[in-house]
Amino acid sequence: MTPIKGRFELRHVGVRNHTGIDDRALRKAAAKGTLTRVRRGVYVHAATWKSLGPLDRYRLVVAAAAEAATGPLTISHRSAAVLWGVPLVGRYPDVVDVLTSVASGARTEHGFARHTTRDHTTEVTTKDGIALTSLPRTVVDLAAALPFPEAVAAVDWALANGCKREHLADLTRRLGNAASGRGLSVIAFADRRAGSPGESISRALMHQLGFPPPELQVPFRDGNGLIGVVDFYWADFALIGEFDGGVKYADPTLLGGRSPSAVVVDEKRREDRLRALGPRVTRWVWDDLSRERLGRQLTLAGLPRFSSSTAI
Repeated sequence: MTPIKGRFELRHVGVRNHTGIDDRALRKAAAKGTLTRVRRGVYVHAATWKSLGPLDRYRLVVAAAAEAATGPLTISHRSAAVLWGVPLVGRYPDVVDVLTSVASGARTEHGFARHTTRDHTTEVTTKDGIALTSLPRTVVDLAAALPFPEAVAAVDWALANGCKREHLADLTRRLGNAASGRGLSVIAFADRRAGSPGESISRALMHQLGFPPPELQVPFRDGNGLIGVVDFYWADFALIGEFDGGVKYADPTLLGGRSPSAVVVDEKRREDRLRALGPRVTRWVWDDLSRERLGRQLTLAGLPRFSSSTAI
């Protein structure tokens, strides 16, 4: 075990480790609870660790893995995603994703998930001193590796944040990974208009369940002006669908000085105005984002299912 290195810094969370103490002192401090061991040979102050949320803790784990590596290491997939800001759905991994050669083989060991590739140089860069796949390559790798709904969420976000569909598709073909066909399907399906990862997951599940594709981000107006922009709209079935992630009830920037209860009242008035125009309105939350629950809700709302696609 080596001491904490002074150059180790994670600018994403403003954490910097300090040198000047030996291995035994580090272990002793960790045992007392003064330090928290992030990875073998890398520690942070316990108070700092406790102050971080799950995302920043995982970012710190990834940076610690890069710091502690004894040889060349390229961070990839989910681990590169958190450093680029790509949203991941669900709990963060227990391991750090890295690229490895085909000869070495894909495996998970010693805290690493190793992903085989024949190309270790295309779209590889550095960020805050960490070697990692570029944002486009990270998204391409996620499109091929993640379950379809989660992959769609990543590519939707990427398209909304400057990545070009043509570049992602071309990069997928150039890398020629085993799952490139699946990645191309995700990239073709993705839509930059998705307003949140929850909306992306919803749309992907609708596709898998065989529901007709909705229009996205449709504005509705009445005699008093703009009512709002709805997440999903099926004009042929006079149905509006809304995903409610709950952020609007807790984020001060979205509350706009209102109390959460006032936001609920405003949402009720908005929904009443939408219904007064004729369409039905159905809403769902994160807990409803499963094939069974979302499928049942949309069916009860009167949306037909034409086919079911489980291939992607």
